[in-house]
Amino acid sequence: MSSRLRHLWLAIVTLPGLLFSLRRRALFREMRSFSRSLPAVLKAPLPDALQQLTPLPQPAALSERDIRNLADLVALLDRRSPLGLCLRRSLTRYHFLRRAGIPVVLRFGAKFVNGKADRDIAGHAWLTLNGAPYYESGENWQGFSVMLSFPEENGKIKT
Repeated sequence: MSSRLRHLWLAIVTLPGLLFSLRRRALFREMRSFSRSLPAVLKAPLPDALQQLTPLPQPAALSERDIRNLADLVALLDRRSPLGLCLRRSLTRYHFLRRAGIPVVLRFGAKFVNGKADRDIAGHAWLTLNGAPYYESGENWQGFSVMLSFPEENGKIKT
């Protein structure tokens, strides 16, 4: 499925829930505010920024699927952000899923465009859970060399 169709499908399945659920609307508003704050947070040194974006777990009012879908919709709608879609989505998912007690890990990777060293370099951010990509299409992480993971078991950045 193309990314445009996936984005349309996301809107179709997520927006009705916002109409009928105060909890979803409240979390959506909180996520929008969080997403808009990301460029300022990322002006700090990366270890400090990632520590700041890592919340303490607390009971979640919504399901993991609802949190993921709302985070994806927020990232998709924040088109004016200077951050790329994958970074907005990954950081928003990371913060709110970790807060819900789901121990996802951020991965940042890079690869040569078309696999040739004389080409541009593409970057991507995604999440993993138990070492496996977390709701991420294969084309979005395969072929990328992981440059940074956060957090590792000791809470430190691994490069």
